[in-house]
Amino acid sequence: MKVVGVAVMMVMVVSTAAGHDWGWGSCPSIKTFPNLDVDKFLGMWYVIQQTDTTSSCLTMDYSRSSPTQLRATKSRQLLVLDSFSIEHTNSYTAKLDMPDLDNPAAMRVKWPLNLAGKADYKVVDTDYDNYAVVFECQKFANFLHRKSTAILARSPSLSNEIISEERKALNDMGISTGDLDAIDHSVCVRREDSGLNIDIDEETIKKMLKDASQSVRNIASQLAGGASDLAASLAELSRTLASTGSNQEAVAIID
Repeated sequence: MKVVGVAVMMVMVVSTAAGHDWGWGSCPSIKTFPNLDVDKFLGMWYVIQQTDTTSSCLTMDYSRSSPTQLRATKSRQLLVLDSFSIEHTNSYTAKLDMPDLDNPAAMRVKWPLNLAGKADYKVVDTDYDNYAVVFECQKFANFLHRKSTAILARSPSLSNEIISEERKALNDMGISTGDLDAIDHSVCVRREDSGLNIDIDEETIKKMLKDASQSVRNIASQLAGGASDLAASLAELSRTLASTGSNQEAVAIID
């Protein structure tokens, strides 16, 4: 699918509002998992519960970029696209910095579309083989923050006993679990079977902005050329925003 409609892009934009909870003041002080073995933590995790989300088939895949940096790739399906029977997958890749190797569980994350910059990203608990809990928080303007919590598992399901224990531990740390939503992994589209694969990382964003900027400049240069030239340039901009140029992948904005 070379060209994806603007409507699909807007669905992705709206989805940026989900997955977080807002609060007053600074981010809460949360203890990290002691002596995290990063290499054991790496790999694919299924998100079992996460703050305020309507996504399904949500996973997190962690890989190492360097001794002090990881890549975190979030993959999911969106309920609103499912409702239109659009088989799709999408992934969104962030950079995770480990500024203190004596406490690698306390990281800093930069998602490509987060214009506010980096956020705290903490591994709160894990046994490496079955479950993990991560907490993300970002401060805004000295009086506001947004935060997100996720309970992860190495398989698509996790025992109710472990979920209850982790939720209780979070509540004891002052992290509300009332807005944690369960993630459905029962009917998931495999990437190779999907007609729409949406992949976003820092390089994709740079390319999209560069292409869009060129189209805007073309529009400006055509303003004196008459309505027909301007209409052609506007059409070019629409095509640029709706396609990455790949036959199988499309640009969208997700967080």
